[in-house]
Amino acid sequence: MLLKSQFLYGEDFELRKGTLVIEEGIIKGFTNEYNEREVFEFKGLVIPPLINAHTHIADNSIKDIGINKTLDELVKPPNGLKHRYLAECSDDILVEGMKLGLEDMREHGIKYFCDFRENGVRGINLLKTALKCYDYPKAIILGRPTKVDKDEIEEVLKNSNGLGLSGANEFEDDELKLIFRIFKRFKEKDDKKLFAIHAAEHKGAVEYSLNKYGMTEVERLVDLGIKPDFIVHGTHLTNNDLELLKENNIPVVACVRANLSFNVGMPKLNELNDNLLVGIGTDNFMANSPSIFKEMDFIYKLYHIEPKDILRMATINNAKILKLENVGLIDEGFKAVFTFIKPTNAILFSKNIIASVVTRCEKGDVVDFSFCINL
Repeated sequence: MLLKSQFLYGEDFELRKGTLVIEEGIIKGFTNEYNEREVFEFKGLVIPPLINAHTHIADNSIKDIGINKTLDELVKPPNGLKHRYLAECSDDILVEGMKLGLEDMREHGIKYFCDFRENGVRGINLLKTALKCYDYPKAIILGRPTKVDKDEIEEVLKNSNGLGLSGANEFEDDELKLIFRIFKRFKEKDDKKLFAIHAAEHKGAVEYSLNKYGMTEVERLVDLGIKPDFIVHGTHLTNNDLELLKENNIPVVACVRANLSFNVGMPKLNELNDNLLVGIGTDNFMANSPSIFKEMDFIYKLYHIEPKDILRMATINNAKILKLENVGLIDEGFKAVFTFIKPTNAILFSKNIIASVVTRCEKGDVVDFSFCINL
């Protein structure tokens, strides 16, 4: 097919007007040779697909339970307020909440998301049930076993894209090594399997690890020979943590709005961005909307990182971290998956189109064409 519009093209998000050739879902470049009747024309702006690299979508069924609660009171397994509330929800309510969460992401232009799916295989299957109603967004599901049990860990890995653990402090050394050993067996057969874990989310977690193990969470993971594909948060990384992440090529997915929602502080995002591959997510649905637009705007206003770098975090960086092949850019050889921005006040008369996308766009500025054009 042929798609005529203006695009944020390539790694530098160059604004280019033209007609894009798409063959079997892959971008082939621009052309000047076409019949107007064969062209799908969009008069707004086409940007790379937005990706949310960290969510807990089941929490959409228990919104705003955590007001003025500490993070441990709210989400620490197994008896955090979140877990007690979720245990009271029926499967039907959880699936309905997930469907509404998927709809929310779709309306915000999010094409892929990575969910840390609690409650073992049951939690994975609930999300798969909700996903049946949607072509997009597509999910990268990181499962979480309910206990450290070889058989259950294997079942979770068979039914998901990998593991998403709550944190190193929840496990003894031998438990972490067992989990990672099983994961590595699966990764040998499928190198796209992911192992991710929360780390340095709040000061209490860092202090607990130092008091019990004499090491930070990151130091302990590296010492145990455990190399995550990425860590989530990194709000309170030490200088040595940062060096270890850099040496071991471990990215960080930051969730800045969630950190401030839970009053745990702010990651040193400028420093992280200078040293590591950084992605972004929105974390718990009960505390935040899943909007990557809001996350990008928030990051710009707090850190004044270049808008181009922030947009990279939400697109190509997130795609690299999640091992999404040929996703995250509008460029030759990449999959023709896009986020479409309508010609609204958010971008009209813009003198810096990337900044306008990062700081002004909201879900009302998005239109979803995935249902009517063959991409």
